[in-house]
Amino acid sequence: MAFQKEVFLIADYIETIREQAGFIPHTLGPFSESAENGVRNLKSLGLVEEKYHEYHITPNGIAVLSKARSAFTDEQIEAIQGYKEFLNDLSRDEILLFFYVSYPDFTEKSAVYERVTRKRIPAAISLYNKEKVSLEKAAFLAGLPAEKFLDSECS
Repeated sequence: MAFQKEVFLIADYIETIREQAGFIPHTLGPFSESAENGVRNLKSLGLVEEKYHEYHITPNGIAVLSKARSAFTDEQIEAIQGYKEFLNDLSRDEILLFFYVSYPDFTEKSAVYERVTRKRIPAAISLYNKEKVSLEKAAFLAGLPAEKFLDSECS
């Protein structure tokens, strides 16, 4: 799930990837069949391996990646790394809340939207405490004015 969200953020930033990815609303927010097929192909080529629902680049994948980096600007590589770091230690509900609130056009087919948004205040507080989002963004994710969010965070 986090892989799809990471690719979505990258595609939102890099237009050529956005065009190729073709994200659609899905049961857990934005989903790209192209991204799913791409990672499946990388796994079959031995460039990526999956462990405990996480993807890891293999040594062969690192060698190929070093050659592929020239397709991106330094700014794009920095942004991609930032997206990875942003999502790295988030819980499933924190990731989903961030995407459901930030990208509401991708919630229509969600299977867990109501459950996630019922717990939006604690998830937003956690994102803020992890320094993943600003106070304003955390309040937005919580669905509260900043002052009320601060009050709920202190409670």
